[in-house]
Amino acid sequence: MMWEPEAEALLKRVPFFVRKKVKKKVEEFARERGEATVSNEVMLAAREALRDKASQAEKAFSVEGCFGLSSCPNAVTSSEELLNRLEKILEEKNLTSFLKQKIKGPLKHHHQFRVSLAECPNACSQVQIKDFALIGQAILGLSPENCNFCGECEVICEERAIKVSASGPEIDDEKCLNCGACARVCETGAIFVKEKGYRLLIGGKLGRHPQLAQEIKAFASEKEALEIFSKVLDFYQRHCKEGERLGAIIARLGFTQARKEILG
Repeated sequence: MMWEPEAEALLKRVPFFVRKKVKKKVEEFARERGEATVSNEVMLAAREALRDKASQAEKAFSVEGCFGLSSCPNAVTSSEELLNRLEKILEEKNLTSFLKQKIKGPLKHHHQFRVSLAECPNACSQVQIKDFALIGQAILGLSPENCNFCGECEVICEERAIKVSASGPEIDDEKCLNCGACARVCETGAIFVKEKGYRLLIGGKLGRHPQLAQEIKAFASEKEALEIFSKVLDFYQRHCKEGERLGAIIARLGFTQARKEILG
């Protein structure tokens, strides 16, 4: 499709990493209007139409994982099926219909109930700013009689939570983040993963009044995580006013009250 010079000049102002995609969208817009050339007028009209469309969301929720799903060496858990089950619960709760009734105007991305899962405490998927978040956890066990005093566990621990004494490894539970790195480097089984699960956070968000998600459960099995998630959604639907985020509800009612109502 032909582009007039003024339209091309506007296109060059688009960041290079999305320019090709924007060009394709503008040309599709022009064809729908029956235009053979992208003029300055068409470019400006497309910008307004696409901007409005881009701000709207089809669903009232988003569920995302992290790179741990594709063989990250730091991954503690493997949660692809859990993510599918979380999304299924959101659909069963009819969250999209619920939010469309609550908000004024079209459903937009900032209205979405955001769920994020990190397979390890590195939390690359920005779980701290999501409505509901899960962080993979490795609960450790010790068999100090197996220790060969190599010290690899001390070296690998970023939190300095491990000390190898004359009797074997000792873990400071206050410092330990349950990442399981020490167990991965322990060749003798002196440190091992006893149980895997998730730390659960709720109420994170950005926007005009940002706040970090707060811990509602330090450790939960997959089954417990799904049960709590369902209760969190029930709490959200009971108290949501005009499409406000879960974090805003918690700020209004207080975290102690929210936690008590959710967990019972």
